[in-house]
This record gives sequence, C-alpha cells and structure tokens, in this order.
Amino acid sequence: MLRYLFLIATLFYGSGMSLAQDAWPVSSIDPELFGNANAVVRLYTCRFEVLNSGEAVETELRVVTLLNENAASETEQVFTYDNIVRIEEIEGAVYDASGQLVRRIRKKEIEDVKYLEYFVNDNRMKVLHFPRLAYPYTIEYKVVRRYNGLMFYPLFEPQGAPDQSVEVARFEVQMPTGLELRYKERNVPENSKIGPSHWEFLNLKAYDPEPFTPEGHNHLPAILTAPSLFSLEGYDGDMRNWKSFGQFIQALNTGKGNLPAATVEKIRQITADCQDVVCKARRVYAYLQDNTRYFFVGLGLGGWQPMPAGEVDRTKYSDCKGLSNYMVALLRAAGVEGYYTLIRATAEAQKAQFPDFPNAWFNHVIVCVPAGSDTLWLECTSQTESFGFLSDFTDDRPALIITPDGGQLTRTPKYDESVNVIQRTTRIDLTPDGSAAVHSEAVFRGIAQNLPASLAAVSQEQQRQYLYDRLPVGDFDIKTLTFERKNDRLPEVRQTLEINLPRLATPSGKRLFLPLTIFSEKQIAPPPAGSKRRFPVQAHARGVTEEDELFIALPEGFALENPVPEIALSAPFGQYTLSLQVEEHVLHVRRRLVLTPAVCPKEQYETLVEFLQNVAKADKTKAVLVR
Repeated sequence: MLRYLFLIATLFYGSGMSLAQDAWPVSSIDPELFGNANAVVRLYTCRFEVLNSGEAVETELRVVTLLNENAASETEQVFTYDNIVRIEEIEGAVYDASGQLVRRIRKKEIEDVKYLEYFVNDNRMKVLHFPRLAYPYTIEYKVVRRYNGLMFYPLFEPQGAPDQSVEVARFEVQMPTGLELRYKERNVPENSKIGPSHWEFLNLKAYDPEPFTPEGHNHLPAILTAPSLFSLEGYDGDMRNWKSFGQFIQALNTGKGNLPAATVEKIRQITADCQDVVCKARRVYAYLQDNTRYFFVGLGLGGWQPMPAGEVDRTKYSDCKGLSNYMVALLRAAGVEGYYTLIRATAEAQKAQFPDFPNAWFNHVIVCVPAGSDTLWLECTSQTESFGFLSDFTDDRPALIITPDGGQLTRTPKYDESVNVIQRTTRIDLTPDGSAAVHSEAVFRGIAQNLPASLAAVSQEQQRQYLYDRLPVGDFDIKTLTFERKNDRLPEVRQTLEINLPRLATPSGKRLFLPLTIFSEKQIAPPPAGSKRRFPVQAHARGVTEEDELFIALPEGFALENPVPEIALSAPFGQYTLSLQVEEHVLHVRRRLVLTPAVCPKEQYETLVEFLQNVAKADKTKAVLVR
C-alpha cells in the first residue's frame, strides 16, 4: 500500500490550547446537540500553513466531551509520523463534567512506538492515552506537525461520525504567493465558507445512521484540499490535472523496470507458444504468483517509489508498488504492454475517489493490460487471486493508469447481479417423522465467491464451525463438506454439502409442515421510516442473484394437501419468485431472488421495506403434506 494513507485520517486539525480552569463545562452545551450523540466536539480547529511547494506547518486543536461509554475510543488518540511528516509538539488535558481541569498529559506519558512493526518502513506513532473519568467528561489535545515534502494537503472532516455533534469547527489554509490551493467541498452547509480558504461550522447535530444507505454515501461535511504544484524529496510535481500527476509518478518509476537477462529469457520461454495477449498475461501472472510474496516496504520516498524490478526478482518479495512494477517488467519481457495503475482499495473505499478533483488519494497499485477490445486488470499482491479478477477490493471505481505520456483516469470493471450469482441444487429425502437427508451442490461466482473461497483455505474444523453458526436450520449433523475453487477471470467456488436433519418438517397429527426454503439467505426487512428518511436507498451495494432449486422426495404415503400458489414480487430494487410443482411424488421448488445495486430516491424507502417484508414472508412459506 502507498504511504500516507495511514496518515490522512489524523492529519487535519488546529491551534491554541486552552488548559484553563472551568474551560469546558458540560452544562454550557446546547441541549439540542445531545440528541443521537455519544460525543460532542466542543472545538475543532485546523490551520495548515504552506511555506513553499515542499514545506508546511499544521496545527490542530480538538476538544471533545465524551457522553457515555460508546465514545470511549476517543480516549486513545494516535498520531503517525515519519521522515517526511514530523511531530513537533503534542499536548493533552482532561476536564471533569463541571469543566475543571483534572490534569494535563505529561510528555513521558505519550507512547512513541514503531508503526506496522512487521513491515519495513520508517513510520512511527505517538499514542496519547487519556485517563477515564465519570461520564460526561472532556478531553483536549493539540498537535503541531511539520511537513518536509508535500503531496498531500489536509482532508478536514469537522464531524467525524454520525454519532458526534459539533459546537464549533474551523479550518484555514494559508498559501504563499505563487502557489494555488485547490479544494473540493462535500455536504458543506451554506455560508460555512467565511474566507477564500477559511471555513467555519457551527452546531452540527448527530444523527442515527440509516439502513440501506448507498455504500460510501453520507451527509457528513468534508473539505478536500490538494496542491497544484508540490515537491517531495527532490521530485517536483504538478497535480492540476491527472495527466501531469501521472507524469510525476512516471518520473518516480523511471529506471525501475530492468530485469536480469536470465529472467527475461525465462519469460520468453514460458510464453513462446502463446498466440495472444491474454495467454501471455495469464502465464506471466502465474509466474508472479508462484515466485513472489507480499511484504510492505515504505522508507522515505519509497512509500511512493517502487522497489526496482531487479531487486524484486532477487528477493522474491515486495509490496503492491514493487510487485506491480515487477509485473509490468515481466509483461514487457513477454512482448506485452502493461501499465502501473494507482487505485484506492478496500470495499469501503469504492466511492472515495473524485474524478473531477485530481489528488493523491490512492493507497494501492494494480496493473492494467490492454488486450484489443478487452482490458485485463491484475491484482499482483495475492498468490491465490484469480487471473483478471479484482474482487470488491478494487472493482467499480476510478483508477489512474500511468502511461509514458502521463496519467489517464478510467474505471475498473463492475461486478453486478449478472456476475455475482449463487446457484444451488438440493436433493432431500424426507421421512414420515420429519427428519431428512440432504445433499446440496452450490456454485458461487463473482463477488459471491469471496466468502466460500476464504473458507476453502481454512481447516475443515473451521469450515464446519462456520456452517453450524450460519445455516438457518435447527440441529443437524454434517456428513460431507467440500469446497473446490476454479480460478478464472470470473472465479467460482463449488460447495458440496451433505447433512442429516433430525427435524426439517414439523409433524402435527397426520400432517407434516414442510419449509420450502432452507439454505437461501434470509432477508431482514428494516423498520419503516416515515417522513424521517434523509438519504437515498440501495438494497445491495453491488447486486446479487440467488437461485435455489429443491427436489424433495416425499415419504411413502404422503401427498401435498393443497396446491401452493406461485409468488412473484417486483420492485425497483429487484425481483423474487417462488414456485412449487409435484413431479412423481417429488416436490420441485424453485426460488429466485435478484437484488440490484440501483440507487433510488429516499421516497422509495417504504417500497423497499414492503418488498423485503414480502420476501421474508414468502421465504416462510410451507407446504402441508398429509398422510
């Protein structure tokens, strides 16, 4: 991962420590700020003073009143630093409910420890531990940082979470003559900007997070800032557009792609009989996976500059930068053009990059390979990931391809309900007392295979325990459980399961009450919101299709008492069908649920509630068998 991602969340704050008697009485908080709040930010200021293209001083002050145990995480504040970002000063204080100063945090109480001990890097962190008092009480800290390299300007988030209210927050950037500040506002209230580069936020109220809000979507205010021209350890950069920023990255990578002659020859040999780019890329990717492993290296500029390909070839390890640069070099040896590509990874980061605001807000590197009308995307840090598959780690988001001419912003593939598919065929032998022998074959594809692929890599005991914890049936005995992975551009996992169920159907007199859905994921309907809903609605972050087919052999002497009518549901969020047929003493059940990633207006929330309630009701359908 790239350097400074770890810093960004803690780099944005302000000035002036109060450390005064009766400074922060809880009684002075506006009662309206207590609603939905676990903490109230009394004052949060950040002054970022840019001295030149490569130096800046940042002063942060933050005062927070902790209302209950749910805010306890605030009592430990972590501040990371390295050879580029130095911490010049830290102060801390704690106040009781009346606002009286209880004590100041002494310098010897501030821990200074290695960051990411198991990786090679120069990151360290100072940890400020506040004593715990009876709630409510208030903590205060001040941090001053000096930057000797400037690729990042602050991200200012006055309201760090929905469960925080804010009395006052201020943010100011001071720029020298000749340098331009670029900024992007998100969810900033009107009249918050009180100067060319000065913002103030007053009385921001906490709120309850809403279910089925689109991934990455919230109404917390934020101000993103970025340099136009910047300098980092002797390299000058221009971030005014994606092309120029890509040229900076290209300059960092220059001269890092040379391979030993023996490796070049080896790659040529293993791809000699390939007739197209995909074949060559697949074999080179297999070579990478078989001969390297991931290990983070982040020293100084090395947090952004990759390890030379020759060194990776010798040591057989590197991080995402070094491995992706190595992969580009291997592809070049095979006569294939691949491009080093910056991206913001993790499932939660899907919506976190902004195409209209060039910035360095990336934390990962992958490889892009044009292949005629197709494009290959290669994750180079995993020994097990499928060739050409990005998973939810880097799918469907902006990516900056670094070409010889500079950066080109594009978007990675989207895996939706047509790709993320679960198909399950289950055969059940039912006995007169309601017990059953069950054999199920399931195929998971796309994002849906992530979890079973993880299970395939753990012990059988862990696999079985997971199944016992998750299966929506009562007591059961596992006879067989296997997972078979198929790695391809659309990977899949095949699961075979055999179980004995002491009680599948419920006997009552001469009847058996038989559930028609067994293994399918049960949908939970959220509570209605009425007119209180604030945010748009999304049923599923990416979309999924679940198809179940059950063949239930009836016990001798039993028959279906009454027909079960087909159920068909449809909404802007998806579709659901459930049907049952009797075929030669066998009940044939078909269930299909499709959830799309469609983002709908907040007014559609009640429609979603109704749809999921109806799905949950349909999934409780039972067939009545009579002797």
